[in-house]
Amino acid sequence: MKKENLTSRDLQAIESRRKIFNTAVQLIAEKGFDNVTVEEICKKSGVAKGLFYHYFKSKSDIVIETYMDVDIKFSAEVMALPATATPYDRIICAVSFQARYAKAKGLEFVKQIYKHQLDTGTAFFISEDRAFFRLIRDAIREGQQENQIRSDVSAEVLTRLVLSISRGITYDWCLHDGDYDIEEVMKRSFLMLLPSFHTI
Repeated sequence: MKKENLTSRDLQAIESRRKIFNTAVQLIAEKGFDNVTVEEICKKSGVAKGLFYHYFKSKSDIVIETYMDVDIKFSAEVMALPATATPYDRIICAVSFQARYAKAKGLEFVKQIYKHQLDTGTAFFISEDRAFFRLIRDAIREGQQENQIRSDVSAEVLTRLVLSISRGITYDWCLHDGDYDIEEVMKRSFLMLLPSFHTI
């Protein structure tokens, strides 16, 4: 639906959904996922409980929405790269974006996301159908086709390695209570790692 075709009712619905989501994110960061109720989210948002369930099936959908938000914003950032960007540039862009997003959301929220993932598990978090996974894999495949990236290891395996390390750095940042610049460490780590991807 084009923005100019939206009715006032459509705009109100978009605003209500956004308000519920942002309020939930704030409360989860402050109190922890398990300590926040749907009732509390609705009360602070100033909406009826039924409206929450109109937009979200459960509280866990807020977490999934966060992952989808990452993918949408990341995809836009990759698309904005110049045509001259190499596969390595795109990988660095991906992991740097992940670090910036963590900083933007805040340490406490990221901690709660990881805690929820460890306690409950959301398949979408590690899904290979996510745009985040596919865009990194496609960059690696392109590098393999151009003989810039080794082909003795599949693009899928290399992509999983990239994501395992980037998630590990994010988790370490949480363990250290955010006492270092995650974006700087993420970028430096991958600048050391990526030469091992070079064609043998």
